Amino acid sequence: MRRVIRRAAVAGVLAILLTVGVATAAAPTGPRLAIVKASRSGLELLNVNPNGGGSVRLAGGGRRARPYLEFFSTVSWSADGAGVAFTGIVGVSKGDDHEPIRKIFIASADGSGMRVVPGSSGAIGPVLSPDGHTLAFTREIEREPPATVGGKRFEEGFQGSSIWTVDLLTGDRRQLTPWVGRGSYTASSFSPDGSTLLATHEGELLSEPELVALALDGSGSRRIFEDGGSAVYSPDGTRVAFLRSTMRSEENREGSSDLYVVNADGTGLRRLTHTPGRNELYPSWDPSGERLAYVRFSAAETEASAFGVGDALMQINADGTCQTKVLSSPRAAFYAPAWQPGPDRGAGRIQC
Repeated sequence: MRRVIRRAAVAGVLAILLTVGVATAAAPTGPRLAIVKASRSGLELLNVNPNGGGSVRLAGGGRRARPYLEFFSTVSWSADGAGVAFTGIVGVSKGDDHEPIRKIFIASADGSGMRVVPGSSGAIGPVLSPDGHTLAFTREIEREPPATVGGKRFEEGFQGSSIWTVDLLTGDRRQLTPWVGRGSYTASSFSPDGSTLLATHEGELLSEPELVALALDGSGSRRIFEDGGSAVYSPDGTRVAFLRSTMRSEENREGSSDLYVVNADGTGLRRLTHTPGRNELYPSWDPSGERLAYVRFSAAETEASAFGVGDALMQINADGTCQTKVLSSPRAAFYAPAWQPGPDRGAGRIQC
């Protein structure tokens, strides 16, 4: 399976307001979701209704817009739906490689009050905690040999990623997963009680990515599935939606991935989609827990899929019924959908 994420209360409201200055301007009401649109004019982070209409730009836009949005990176809402976090590019490093300089930003639900998160330099893939105090993210390192990373010497160079958290009030950072050569950890979802963080683990000794739950009290981790990734908890924490690769065949040489749902304890696996030759990416639960949004793109080498972005924004009921195409355009690609949480924002079941 292709990597899903590139090399996704009062205390919460207080943390967002103090840290990023979220404005109190009115934002659209009712069910909404954030989605990144990629077109010739650039990347835009939009807030749209369940049908893909009524869009409000939250970040990005034309080529002069700052910060630039990071391709492939997920976005994450605060638990109250007041703010949305995303990865922005603020410049390029000096030297021959000109690597992008990335930071996490949070904007309000109407696109105002945008601020950078202290301590987020080098971060991608933000995941906001339920209490609004913490943001988890992934840091990637790629260095030519020999290299020293985390105090360890790698004679053959280093390529990998690790999960970190940052305190939104103080900017203090904490490393959750170790640096492992030719391996990676990618954060995707906090449990509703904030005790665990779902992550995708990839490594040389793994034939497929594995889905793990990291205990934030330091007591360790547990594997939920040995084949899966990009997992997200349902709003009540009882279920997990994730992606799983499907077998390649003579007819389907590129392989593909499909959307699954499983109970949080790893039981009751259910496959929601069956799309040979296509990949499902970026699952996100509607606040009602009754439907999911995700992105679908062809596994064939097309102009869109070459960049890892979607042919279409899709939605499906959590029981696998009423698979529906929401947004699709020959002149644009869509990725990283994220349902906006909060009171009265549940879209409920799709009627078909």
